[in-house]
Amino acid sequence: MARIRSDYLPPKEFMPANIWSLPELQYPPRFNLTEVLLDGNIPERGDAIAIYFEAERTTFFELQSRVNKFANALRRLGIGKGDRVVLRSPNIPEYFVWNFACWRIGAIPVLVNHLNRASEVAFKINDSESVAICVHGESYADVEKVRDECPHLKHVIVHGERFPGTLNFAALLQGEAEHIDSVECASDDIGRIIYSSGTTGKPKAILTTLAGIVSLADTHGRHILNVQANDVMGGHPYYSFAFGAANFLYMPWRFGASVSVISHFSPERQLQLVDLHGITLLFAVPTAFRMMLAIAGAEHRFRLTSVRLCQSAGEPLPNATMLEWRQRFGQTILNSLGSGELNYWLSTFVGMPESKIGSNGKSVPGFENIVVDEKFNQVPPGTPGELIVRGPVGQMYWRRPDAQKNGVCPPDSQYAGWSRPGLYYMEDADGYFWYKSRLDDMIVTSGYKVPGGEVEAALNDHQAVHECAVIAVPDKERGNIIKAFVVLKEGISPSPQLVRELQDFVKQTIEPYKYPRLIEFAAADALPRTATGKIQRTALRETEARRSQSLAV
Repeated sequence: MARIRSDYLPPKEFMPANIWSLPELQYPPRFNLTEVLLDGNIPERGDAIAIYFEAERTTFFELQSRVNKFANALRRLGIGKGDRVVLRSPNIPEYFVWNFACWRIGAIPVLVNHLNRASEVAFKINDSESVAICVHGESYADVEKVRDECPHLKHVIVHGERFPGTLNFAALLQGEAEHIDSVECASDDIGRIIYSSGTTGKPKAILTTLAGIVSLADTHGRHILNVQANDVMGGHPYYSFAFGAANFLYMPWRFGASVSVISHFSPERQLQLVDLHGITLLFAVPTAFRMMLAIAGAEHRFRLTSVRLCQSAGEPLPNATMLEWRQRFGQTILNSLGSGELNYWLSTFVGMPESKIGSNGKSVPGFENIVVDEKFNQVPPGTPGELIVRGPVGQMYWRRPDAQKNGVCPPDSQYAGWSRPGLYYMEDADGYFWYKSRLDDMIVTSGYKVPGGEVEAALNDHQAVHECAVIAVPDKERGNIIKAFVVLKEGISPSPQLVRELQDFVKQTIEPYKYPRLIEFAAADALPRTATGKIQRTALRETEARRSQSLAV
């Protein structure tokens, strides 16, 4: 049993002030998460399909058998409660086996994106002090480069191809028993480590408790998505990405739903799998929805009749994308706000008034959201400010007391322990929340505070814009001016006339002083991005700062 050093956990005075306000959130003090999420489906759903992968089908019985065999193999390697195990792979059925097996023996899965390069992989292995890594063969090369730099790493388990000095996943399962006793854990034990995307600096290791993982299903899954046992949940988000982990690794199993797996996304293949696997709940980031919409005649070429609801997360959903999808496919895309720290805490919902399109909806049941000023006083409706959140999960960081201190409201404030996701919002008189910007994307120009996200939202509603990123650029006269990097839709060419048209469009959509004085057209692949595809505005700001310095010389 691995003991977790107390100084690796958040300082007690800066722990989040979680609440468990719904009857379904009253969990027992001790349980095993694999028993709750997997074993609970066996009596009534054992022969039902748990995982769809290409033409393969895996039942709940079959999944449980493989999980138990791998859990026995891990235990035989000396891995047990509290040990950290990195999971690094594209989306494959084996990912579920690895994850559930860790929970079975009380180990902590550490989700690491398979697109991270060697230095990032080494950082996360060492930061988490993981003793083992489960990795897909096609992602092994970066692990091989750094394994000697990871003193805590004892076992490298590879799915697929065999490599010298590693353990083969399939071989480990051979001869292992299909039964195993589960380790009983406390509800507030750590159940998952996932890393922030690094849009604002070095990735932070985010902690989620076992109860926090279950609460995701009993808040958003139960009350917003209304997940049922006959649902098939599909989409492209990686399981190492908070969106994918929430909607595939955790949420379906609470309700006995099935999962559709796509390893490598293309818009055509995703639409094909909707029909092949009978997907009823489709999840994608806004960029992926736009890519599917970009297929000419997609609504006639692909059968999407099984889909009852779609959900977007990961980045703001442009109104134009949501409206075009509804017009062409007849389905609603929910715009949900979530993170690795807080699961989902705001969301639009089925039956929401048309006048509220463009908002992030209301608080997910089980969560409370308040907009406050710089002194942590609640502001009146219609007044922008910092969004703070309280619910069954809160912001908790591993080995980062600095991030923990900044992640919750101060102990001496009236909202002590409420989480601070770093967002600028406005709540209207009807309780709907409207995104303005990330706090670190706020632009001060000529004395005005301009939320960069608000400018992006306006630009994204223009018919020529595929996506954009807005930053501050230093300016001698105004301090900063607003610059937009704009990716145009296919077939549209940049021109000075289009620059003026976009600027005028922003002036007519939001306050005129918020328009971008500079617009630079860019290719989508030319913008700096995280491994999960988010645009790194920090990198754009650094590039612009270097340009300004070179011009000043």
